[in-house]
Amino acid sequence: MQTLNSSTEWFLAHCADHRKLSPHTLKAYRFDLARLGTFATQSGSTGAISTIDRRFVQRWLGSMKTAHPRTIRRRLATVKSMFANLERHSILTENPLVGMRCEVKIGVSLPRTLGRSTVRSLLRVVRVQQGSSLAGGVRTVRDTALVELLFSTGMRVSEVVATNIADIDMDRLAISVRGKGNREREIPIVCDGVRGALIQQIVERRATGVALSDPLFVNRRGVRMSDQSVRGVLRRHAARLGSRRITPHMLRHTIATLLLEEGVDLRHIQRLLGHSSIATTTIYVHVSERSQRQALERRHPRNKMTI
Repeated sequence: MQTLNSSTEWFLAHCADHRKLSPHTLKAYRFDLARLGTFATQSGSTGAISTIDRRFVQRWLGSMKTAHPRTIRRRLATVKSMFANLERHSILTENPLVGMRCEVKIGVSLPRTLGRSTVRSLLRVVRVQQGSSLAGGVRTVRDTALVELLFSTGMRVSEVVATNIADIDMDRLAISVRGKGNREREIPIVCDGVRGALIQQIVERRATGVALSDPLFVNRRGVRMSDQSVRGVLRRHAARLGSRRITPHMLRHTIATLLLEEGVDLRHIQRLLGHSSIATTTIYVHVSERSQRQALERRHPRNKMTI
């Protein structure tokens, strides 16, 4: 009997080995499918994949009373992708979810950004060495390069932690990045701040005798940093600033928005961020329009004219 559990494990292995999806995506897929499995167990299912039909999935989606619409859509997309692959590889003779659509509406969710003064303060505070120990100095160099890279390039946190020393070409001033869907792109290093910070970080790493194929960023145990480690670095420095929350994705959204406000073509921003579709990048147009409205409301001369 083909079970939901065995189907899930086959699908995840297929995504890792053949589709070359990132660990982050695989983790999200596993989480979504585990939620389906929990619902099946609570519903008294036998565990057979044949019990998961369109009506069952609709009931599952309907049980997500407090979930965000995007979460519901993502979970359905994960399950549909699994069933489509199971049918394509003849593990299932028929896909019961063909043509199934999610009726949950998603409004336009504008990305959260930081103000220029907050970014300036963050870039300044990471350079202030905490403590006089050698370890403190090494950590300061690392944190400076980390924050400069996140903001100046708009790289995803998963892309930053996956970066090796060899991916930084200081002769050509370029960074090789492997992004979502295993797509490769090259980001030019155009800022003196990030260039200087990266040089210092590479010197520190090479001084320990590591190879070019080793990680650019490591934790205090000398192991490649995780996504959560990077978020922890930002939380620590945000606390020093008295800021409530700064995340890697907020820095990514911020640089995209600021570049658009400076007149950079949307296509260049798309390539910088590694978006496969220009439609994804257009979200920043809405942010720029909001900034335009705020600026006009504050400074429009007609608002200062009393008659």
